[in-house]
Amino acid sequence: MKKYIILTISILLIFSCEEIGEETSLDSDTEIDSNETINNETEVVSSGTDIYVAGWVETSSESQVACYWKNGVRFDLGPGEVTDIIVEDGKVYCVGYSYGGDATYWIDNEVFKLEGTGDEEAYAITVHDGDVYTAGRDNGACYWKNTKKTKLNGGDSSGYGIAVKENGNVFVGGYYLNNHHYVIPAVWKNGNRVNLSVPQHGDGEVQDVKISDSGTVFYFGWTMKPDNMLGYVPKAAYWEGSKRKDLPNGGGANQDIYGGEGYGGYLDGPDIYVAGKIDHIALWDDDTEDNTKPGTGGTYAHYWKNGKKFDLPGGVYNNFWVSNAYDVSTIGDTVVVAGDVATEAQTQVPALWINNELILLEGDKSFGVATAVYIDK
Repeated sequence: MKKYIILTISILLIFSCEEIGEETSLDSDTEIDSNETINNETEVVSSGTDIYVAGWVETSSESQVACYWKNGVRFDLGPGEVTDIIVEDGKVYCVGYSYGGDATYWIDNEVFKLEGTGDEEAYAITVHDGDVYTAGRDNGACYWKNTKKTKLNGGDSSGYGIAVKENGNVFVGGYYLNNHHYVIPAVWKNGNRVNLSVPQHGDGEVQDVKISDSGTVFYFGWTMKPDNMLGYVPKAAYWEGSKRKDLPNGGGANQDIYGGEGYGGYLDGPDIYVAGKIDHIALWDDDTEDNTKPGTGGTYAHYWKNGKKFDLPGGVYNNFWVSNAYDVSTIGDTVVVAGDVATEAQTQVPALWINNELILLEGDKSFGVATAVYIDK
């Protein structure tokens, strides 16, 4: 018997190769202080709304398959991994890599190989005026327009997010390693690199880029701040233009937290969402074989909305050893988060959270990850 998960827009019915550019710097330092299972026979039904999730799974032959799910039904694209997904004019655009490690994007099932040296990796995708833009690295940060590569300055660097404004300006977010070996969060606007702020003597990375309705560019990721006890303490962060906001690690399951990281972001009118994780320190216990207290330590998936943290089920405090949240989207009052959880069977499985309700996309024994989510409204 099929299980139907029903969403509506108005009423929630479930789970109430040339190097270009110059370097500039910006300064800012603001801080803001049960499991459902979907399998291939399950449908997510909505009124004019489809939920797409990108990722990969390991098949019975132990090969890694690039795939995406539409309303809970999996579509395989061949060996590889999908790292990002969008839908434009009814076409599904995915990016990642295919068999042999080639950076690739797909339009529906059609494969496009990206120009590169053979070491290229692609992480993000967007479409503007019919052209496909992807961001990644190939011996340093770069982006591709359709399949043609533009190398970005920065040496040891990578692009992780990309967005294009209506006027055609291209924004790539990522990092570069400076001469003092600090990892600096950076954005390249039309190839010109701008350094984003970090805590003093700290590090950081941009993992995602989004543009608001008003045209403001947001960058999502994390920063690291020196700490006398722990060395460095990471925090999820986002930058609204050049203004940075570090997000709190506390709240919810708040015991012995080491730090957190942010990955994908989403803008819904004035609301700012960030998906990520928090790492917890394992407590000492002399009476256990590994000298750690059961139910402590590990990674906990969560998201932030306007600076407030929301814990997601499937972490170290509810019978799962580890969980991560990589991307977030919304429709109305419904928040959808993509990531993975490690089950009691010690398997990392692709997961989706819909308003905090955990859904295992392929059950509790299929190894894989859900890397991105896109809601086609």
